[in-house]
Amino acid sequence: MIKLNTKYLIVILAMLFTSIGFTQEDDVVEEEIEIKEDFNMLFNSVIEMDVDKSIFTMSQGNSHFTEDQKSGIVAMLVPSSFEKLEKDLKNELSKEGTETLDKGELKDGDKRILFLKQSMEREGQTYYILMFAKEHNDEASIMVTAFYESNQDATFKKHGEKAIKSAKLVEKE
Repeated sequence: MIKLNTKYLIVILAMLFTSIGFTQEDDVVEEEIEIKEDFNMLFNSVIEMDVDKSIFTMSQGNSHFTEDQKSGIVAMLVPSSFEKLEKDLKNELSKEGTETLDKGELKDGDKRILFLKQSMEREGQTYYILMFAKEHNDEASIMVTAFYESNQDATFKKHGEKAIKSAKLVEKE
């Protein structure tokens, strides 16, 4: 049996706690880097898509709005695989203030596109929110969200579908 004196035991325990502390710091730093990369992906990616400039007259980055800003299309690259988004969609529950009207999948050739349609009330008006997602790569998906007044569904649903089908990431050189 090995006998350790108290002095050695204290030194070993101190080294153990110090190494655990450094490991935790490394994990925190890695997590902070990952959050910054995800944030950068969400807000600094340039998504090219086909939107009708005669209807969506106001544009800023990946966001396009009508003159009255009651309708719009917003695109982003999200740090989530298509499979994860598909799983989340299946488990999607309406959040407070929204009602899920429809969800499912569209096809664009051999590409799969997920969609979720919800309604919400704002200032006495019913709005529809139509979210689309398609795979970009194993770690990210392109998401396009269209929002509009419910009485404009026939028109703006087509614009949302056209935007997601044409959406692609502009690679930075």
